[in-house]
Amino acid sequence: MSTSVCIWLNGEPTAIGKRAENLWNSAKYRVATDGAINAILKRKESVEWPHVICGDFDSMEAGIDTRNAKLLHLPDQDHTDLTKTIQWCLEQLSENQWKFEGILVLGGLNGRFDHTMSTLSTLIHFLKAATPIIVADAYNMVLALPQGTSEIHVELEKTSKMCGVIPITQKETIVTSKGLKYEMANLPLAFGKLISTSNEVTTNQISLQSTAPLIFTIELIHNQC
Repeated sequence: MSTSVCIWLNGEPTAIGKRAENLWNSAKYRVATDGAINAILKRKESVEWPHVICGDFDSMEAGIDTRNAKLLHLPDQDHTDLTKTIQWCLEQLSENQWKFEGILVLGGLNGRFDHTMSTLSTLIHFLKAATPIIVADAYNMVLALPQGTSEIHVELEKTSKMCGVIPITQKETIVTSKGLKYEMANLPLAFGKLISTSNEVTTNQISLQSTAPLIFTIELIHNQC
C-alpha cells in the first residue's frame, strides 16, 4: 500500500477498523473527504493526518485546524465527493504530479443504502481507468470488473472466503467462473432472477468472464488487524 492513494470517506465510524487504519497510515498519499476529517480527528492518536482534504466543505466542523493539508474545494453538485475526489487523484497521476499504482477507498459501503449504491455507481464510472480502484471497510472488499475476462488474486487468509458476483448494469450479463465453490458456466445473472451471493472462493486466483460489468465482493475477517 506504500505506492497507493487512500481515500477516507465520511460514514459509519465502525466501518473503519484497525486494518483500515494501518492501510491508511502506510499509503503514499492520504486524501480525506471533508466529512471524514471529523472522524480522523477523533483517532488522531492512531492515524496519520491526510495530505489533502477535499469536498464542498459542508460536512466539516467549523474551526478545525487543517494543519498543513491541502484544501481542495470541489463544489460540483452533479457528482459525489467520492467521484470528484477519485477524478482529481487520477488527474494528478496523468499530469505526473503524483505517482501511484492504485486507489483504496475506505468506507462507502455502510450507513444509508443510497450512499452504498452511489459508491458502486462510482466504481462502474471509473471502469475504463487503468488504475485499480478498491473499496473496503471492516467487513468487505469490493471492486468493479469490466466486460470480458478478469483475473483476481485473493489473500485467502484475510478473508472468510465468502463472496458475491453481482450484475450491476442494465445489460445482459452472462458469467463464467473458475475458482469458486459454485461455478458458473455461461450463466445469466440478473436482479429479480439469479445473482451469485453466498458463493465461496476456493483458491487465491479466480477468473471471471462476463458479457457486462460486474461487482465482485468478498468478506474480510472482521477482527483481523
